[in-house]
Amino acid sequence: MEKKDFHKLLDKYMSGQASLEEEQRLLNFYGSFTETSDKNDLAENDQLADRIFDKISEQISPSDDSSPSFYSYYLKSFAVAAMILMAISTSLYFYTNREIIESPAGQFVEISTKNDILPGNNKAILTLADGSRISLDDAESGLLASQGNIAITKTHNGEIVYEKNQSDKKKNALFQSVINTIQTPKGGKYQVRLPDGSKVWLNSASTLSYPTAFTGKERIVKLKGEAYFEIAPNKSVPFRVESDDQIVEVLGTHFNVNSYDDEDFTKTTLIEGSVKVILNTKSNISGKTKLLKPGEQSFINSSKSDIRIENADTEKAIAWKNGYFKFKNTPIQEIMREVERWYDVELIYEGNMPTDEFTGFVSNDVNISAVLKILEQSGGVKFTVKGKKLKVKSIQ
Repeated sequence: MEKKDFHKLLDKYMSGQASLEEEQRLLNFYGSFTETSDKNDLAENDQLADRIFDKISEQISPSDDSSPSFYSYYLKSFAVAAMILMAISTSLYFYTNREIIESPAGQFVEISTKNDILPGNNKAILTLADGSRISLDDAESGLLASQGNIAITKTHNGEIVYEKNQSDKKKNALFQSVINTIQTPKGGKYQVRLPDGSKVWLNSASTLSYPTAFTGKERIVKLKGEAYFEIAPNKSVPFRVESDDQIVEVLGTHFNVNSYDDEDFTKTTLIEGSVKVILNTKSNISGKTKLLKPGEQSFINSSKSDIRIENADTEKAIAWKNGYFKFKNTPIQEIMREVERWYDVELIYEGNMPTDEFTGFVSNDVNISAVLKILEQSGGVKFTVKGKKLKVKSIQ
């Protein structure tokens, strides 16, 4: 990318006028820097990063106003600047910081290239109706199993597909439907194509249960965690996603459901089409109902007393599916829950966490140190690590 083009993209992002495609170009710009880059190029990019940093720092310098409200705005703006800065400097950081920091036994230490933590990737466990388990990340592409007249295959790009066996099609065999479950661990995600052609992207620490064939008047799946759905249209057979707090009913549409137990709300975000969100309580699964329009998001709290509808940042809701984190006025604890699931770490908090909210984005295909460095530069927190335990310390 030409320097002038980068400056234009940066200006558009900072003014809130960048399109999704332009924001993605900024993320892709990060990927153009590697540890194998020429040293002269690295030095030149380092100077560019410094100039951008200085320019943004001058524009949002807190010395102009010491009021708390301005300081909060400074932190938010600096978070954006830091994330963009890190997009072009993360690889430089790893290239130039190669000093090995010895870790005292049993102590938390700063993250270095020696004790860094890799990002998550495609991995999951498929549990068949007979209880047998298949590690999908270890399995080779091709036929994984047959259940009745249903063939389960793994494609070359890592998707699990359910289809009727070709041999059974010739015999005109009857469907035999049983329940399968796909479960992603922390640090894992996976994609499955259901028997009706619907596609599901499963986020980390999530579980999806579904039949190998939809034979009734409804297509029902059960979800724990988070998933993005692209539902194959079928006007006569509604599709239902059941979770602890709600039921989402659709005919054919694209939407995201976040129903993690450790989140404050169950959130459903509609990308296109229409969905019906039904409050799911033990006493009444046909309780309160709300219709979502594209660009809207529903919230159900732990008391399951009501369904709230708000306009959604749809890009933020499905950023995990598209390969990055996006934060918009997001508290540090919410950010860290995403980090915990994707990098498979155990969080330990020390001190009162800052109340400032963070805004920005960064690729989730980088080591954990890149994300944590961004948050540290944004102010208020410091991170240390011991094995897979990550300590979040307040420095306010």
